[in-house]
Amino acid sequence: MLLVLVAACGDVPLQAIGERSSDWINEPEIVTTTLPPATTPRFIGIENLAWSNEEIVNPNLGDRDALISSVFERREGDRFIQASREEIVGALPELEFPAVAPFGAQWVSSQLVVENNGTLSREPTAAFGIWSAEPYTRSRSVAQMAIMRVAIDPESAAEVAATGEDVTCARFADRATNICEIVNLGGRQVWKLLATSGTTLIWFSGDYRYELFGKDFVSDDDLAEMASSSILLSDLEPLAP
Repeated sequence: MLLVLVAACGDVPLQAIGERSSDWINEPEIVTTTLPPATTPRFIGIENLAWSNEEIVNPNLGDRDALISSVFERREGDRFIQASREEIVGALPELEFPAVAPFGAQWVSSQLVVENNGTLSREPTAAFGIWSAEPYTRSRSVAQMAIMRVAIDPESAAEVAATGEDVTCARFADRATNICEIVNLGGRQVWKLLATSGTTLIWFSGDYRYELFGKDFVSDDDLAEMASSSILLSDLEPLAP
């Protein structure tokens, strides 16, 4: 049966197949497409992050002393008390905050630090965490990317302004510091402390001293961009959910 069918197709039944194959084998058409290299963004704007304490409503925003007292009333043992952005702006109106965070950040935690007598602490005064997940739902070692502490330190700020680089790294280094150097970031003098756990940048603005710590998986360049991009926290909108 097979032989009969082949014969019925013509005198040279396989000739057409050979002709078609020669058309594309001998004259190939190659199409190339160049794709742009995929790049991962380095930063995310702080305005795109969620703040974990935005649900806190305080009726004393216009009265600084009453505001701090009401925050102190929420204390549950720790001097670091969860506080909203509005509360921190009310207590520290000149406080600055990085305008960007490392890519992958999603949340910010915020706290005011109050002494046992109910007054606002000076060392530190406020603390912030940059997280890749909702704060405290995962281990700090996994989800917390950076920490910023702010202290009210007008004495040191005045000394730095008067003496410049005479304020050496020894003033800020501790046992965990492996390397310390003074760098210039956007015209601002910054102390850079390197340790096994990560990098800390320290600088002054107004009466405040800022200490920004990045975990070892946050690059020094990203940390420097955070420090250089600082804006008034009061300028970060919206301040309410």
